[in-house]
Formats: sequence, C-alpha cells, structure tokens
Amino acid sequence: MHHLSVRSLVTALLIFVSTTMLFSQQIERLREFESNRQRMNSSGMLVLGGWAVGNLLVGGIGTFKSSGEAKYFHQFNAAWNIVNLGLATFGYLNSSQAIADTLRVSDIARSFSSLQNLYLLNAGLDVAYLVTGFYLKERAKNSAQHAERLRGYGNSLLLQGGFLLAFDLAMFFVHEHHAGVQFYPYLDSGLAGAIGLGLSVRF
Repeated sequence: MHHLSVRSLVTALLIFVSTTMLFSQQIERLREFESNRQRMNSSGMLVLGGWAVGNLLVGGIGTFKSSGEAKYFHQFNAAWNIVNLGLATFGYLNSSQAIADTLRVSDIARSFSSLQNLYLLNAGLDVAYLVTGFYLKERAKNSAQHAERLRGYGNSLLLQGGFLLAFDLAMFFVHEHHAGVQFYPYLDSGLAGAIGLGLSVRF
C-alpha cells in the first residue's frame, strides 16, 4: 500500500512537471508568434511608407514640371500619398510600441483577427478605387473640357489602387501563413483551453 502511494505520488509529480513544461513551451510559442507578427506588420508599414515617400517626391516634381494629363496624374499621386504616409507612420508606431505586460491568448486571437479583417476590408476598398479609376477614364471620353484631368486622376487611381490591392492581399496572406505555422496549431491542440484564456503571457 505504501509503495502504491509513493508510485502514485511520483506519477502525479511527473505528469505535473511534464504538463508545466509543455505549457511553458506553448506560451513561448505564443510570445514568438506575437513578436514576429508585430515585426512583419512594422516591415509592411515601412514598405507602404516608402511607396508614399517615393510618390510624394515624384508626384511633387512632376506636378510642377509637366502639364496636361501628366500634371494631374502626378498631382493626384502626391495628394493620395499624403494619406498613405500618415497611415504608414501611425501603423509603424503602433506596431513598434511595447506590447502590454499582460497579453492573454484571447487578446492575441482578437488582435490577429481584427488585423486580418482590416486587410480584407482595405482590399475591398482597393477594388473600389480601381473601378473608380476606370470610371473616370471612361468619363473622359465624353468630357471635352475636363478630359485631361479625368484621365490623369483615373490613371493615378489605377496605379494607387493596384499597388494597395497587392499590398493588402500580400500582408493578409503573409500573416495567415505565419498563423498557420505558429498560432493555429496551438489553438487546435486544445492547450489554449487547458491553459485558460485568462492566463497572461508576459513579454
């Protein structure tokens, strides 16, 4: 009876230690996932910011050195990318700031889902920009007075909308692939429920 009790105690202790180690490894994977996600988003914002700065420089110069349709094309590119630069700056600073001391599994899942939904929403808006660009170019055919402006703005929308669509879809699929490697397997394992959504992940 005594040996049975000792054996049961040892078995329980081994289960506890192994489970604790497993949970610790999974928490470390979550920490790594979130850290990598923030870095990828920061890199994406740098790409968007670089595109915006390039367009502001080329567009600003082109506005003053060209005329007609080309002038309006550069003008719209420059104006459009003032907004892009602001969004990229905000996104970069938001991604680079320190993560909260108590980031829970539920926080990670919610933040990731919100980001993915945002990229999909933006992709839908990008398609609308492309459609608007085609519409303006079509209108130019029937507008003798504003044909150059409509074509210039339309071509600018096609360029900016095309880039943003590629950017947003690329960011969505990059994050989705990353989650498929480091986050979804963790959720599917059932350990999230075992650890509890209230468990804090310390950074």
